Amino acid sequence: MSYLEQFARNKRRKESSTVLTARLPDSLYGDFKERCDELGLSISEAIYLLVEREITADQKGAKEPAAYISEHIQNGEEAATNTKPVIKHTVKMKTNTKRFTTKLWKVDGELPCPICSSWSNAKSFSRHARKHNTTTQAVFTNEEYIKRANEMVRQRKAEQNM
Repeated sequence: MSYLEQFARNKRRKESSTVLTARLPDSLYGDFKERCDELGLSISEAIYLLVEREITADQKGAKEPAAYISEHIQNGEEAATNTKPVIKHTVKMKTNTKRFTTKLWKVDGELPCPICSSWSNAKSFSRHARKHNTTTQAVFTNEEYIKRANEMVRQRKAEQNM
């Protein structure tokens, strides 16, 4: 196998590839994209070369990443990849928030409604709560409703044990 054929791994060997999603600050992404454009590389190709270098290079005598990529481009050695980077714009959430859950009150796939004293399917409980002009979380965080819900759960479990 020639030296260039080893870089054409997706086309030659039909080796499967994995999509890598990475988060970067906008400024760093812009600089990296600019550098890739200067070198005539796609972002996927550049990341491939950086990862390959990290895995295979002897760290003691390793070149800087930019020099490694430049050397590959100057020698006409391009990494053939079939993947494109996935860039998602997401809203940053607070790290100290906990997800609200109703597992505490769930019995046989149903949740008690302390407002109307009925039981509703847990998967569609939010729809039921909207009938009362409220939300699931509002129902199960209200002290008065929590007491009633706990009592309904106790009664339901007692009926099952009989």
